[in-house]
Amino acid sequence: MTDQELELLLKERVKSFDLKKTAFDTLDKIFADNSDNADFLGGFKQEEIISKFDGFIYHIDRRNGASIIRTKIGLYVENQDWTENLEGIGYYELETDLKGEILDDWFVIEKEKYLKDIGIISPFQSMNEQLPIEYLKRNHIQYEFVSYLSMIGTLFISKHFESAGRFILRAYKNLEIVDNTKFDEDYLRQAKKFLKTISCYLTTNNLVTDNLKQELTENKNCG
Repeated sequence: MTDQELELLLKERVKSFDLKKTAFDTLDKIFADNSDNADFLGGFKQEEIISKFDGFIYHIDRRNGASIIRTKIGLYVENQDWTENLEGIGYYELETDLKGEILDDWFVIEKEKYLKDIGIISPFQSMNEQLPIEYLKRNHIQYEFVSYLSMIGTLFISKHFESAGRFILRAYKNLEIVDNTKFDEDYLRQAKKFLKTISCYLTTNNLVTDNLKQELTENKNCG
């Protein structure tokens, strides 16, 4: 049997089970069943997500378990910087045996919308690379400011956006009290960039209350 003949045989097998249609139908039901869950799609709206068939995978002669077929549907959003202008954010997989009987399935969101958009890890890392280690000592005047920045990052990642915004205000208030010359110049520059990035994202995407949005804007933390 040639490679082409084997490929055709495998294609005909999955086609006879209509696994692609079953996978898409099941995915549609998952979307419908979780339409009221704002966190289910990692912050993305369903209309932003593009579902694409990514192929069939045969797993045979497995060390644990019988042979299976996995039907994979990729979940994407538009992004001009990626191949075909599509950035993968997750996937759905349907697992069946070689007779097409459903065994299991998985729905996975691998990227959070807000974390993906803002790329918080990069500015947070750049800032901390400049952090003088002595600032982490409680008896240092910079300790309070550093603690606020840490809380902002943690709260943002945890989607406690209102609280993150409140700590941004506290951080700026602390800078008004503590002389900026008390801070390492490179660290302070990265810290202010981090604060402005988070503040702008919170306000422009309406992730905080109107009152807090006004406070952040009036404090010129955004723009």
